[in-house]
Amino acid sequence: MNATDNSRDIDTALKSLWGASQMPFGPAAPKPYLSPRLQLLLNQLAQMAALRSTGILQGPNGVGKTFLVQQFLSSLPDKRFKTFLLTHSSVTATDLLRLLCRQLGLAPRNRRSDNIALIHQGWQACDRLWPVLVLEEAQNFSALALEELRLLTCQSKDTQPPFSLLLVGDQQLLPRLQMGINAPLLSRLSFCLHLDHWSPTELAQYVKARLQQVGIHSDLFEPQALQLLIQAANGSPRLLNHLAQRAIQQAIEQNSQTISSAHLQQALELLPWLAQLHQSP
Repeated sequence: MNATDNSRDIDTALKSLWGASQMPFGPAAPKPYLSPRLQLLLNQLAQMAALRSTGILQGPNGVGKTFLVQQFLSSLPDKRFKTFLLTHSSVTATDLLRLLCRQLGLAPRNRRSDNIALIHQGWQACDRLWPVLVLEEAQNFSALALEELRLLTCQSKDTQPPFSLLLVGDQQLLPRLQMGINAPLLSRLSFCLHLDHWSPTELAQYVKARLQQVGIHSDLFEPQALQLLIQAANGSPRLLNHLAQRAIQQAIEQNSQTISSAHLQQALELLPWLAQLHQSP
């Protein structure tokens, strides 16, 4: 049996067991789920962009920072903003300038000074559109790369930077920026937003919403199984997605209309790193 047959069998089982239109907790959700906390942060980011501010979004891995950034960038009106996103942070300062040139649709040059001039021209070419630059995994950027970013924010003739900068990273981002070598950049940042681990209540609401999105309105998870799922996820919707899908697969293999604690335990065996997190004190 090939992968296409397996996918068809899973789709058939999802429909026959629960009336689901597709696998829950997958990346292709019909509608993005925004918890009240995510919506609040999204509103705050939109306000910061409107004020042409520069700042930080930080939080642990797997809590939804990338998702939030995607929602933020897609929500900005095309008639007011031009957005740029860099997701690869293990680059040198020179490579960062080259990447920015390419993001602006310009062919990078060999000399640093030429690339800086091109970037300056790129900001000006945005005309009435305000540039918004987002750098993910920013805690991995070198001190030299961060210094290049600071210098780019100084290109304007007045105190207003020529673009808005959003640095996105994990809990190491702010301590990195607080190091003395990065103090000049830190002094130019005007806000710091946090996205922390989700509470059990938030994860329970997330589970219900994701199930309803694919047409499952019954209690798919038995109470103890739902409790185990939330505990094992450790505040991370990303980990919850992985574990929930493996548990659903276990239920499908056993032709079960509900997901029990036994299914969750079997799923944890397929994700041993989650099992270790769940067992740790």
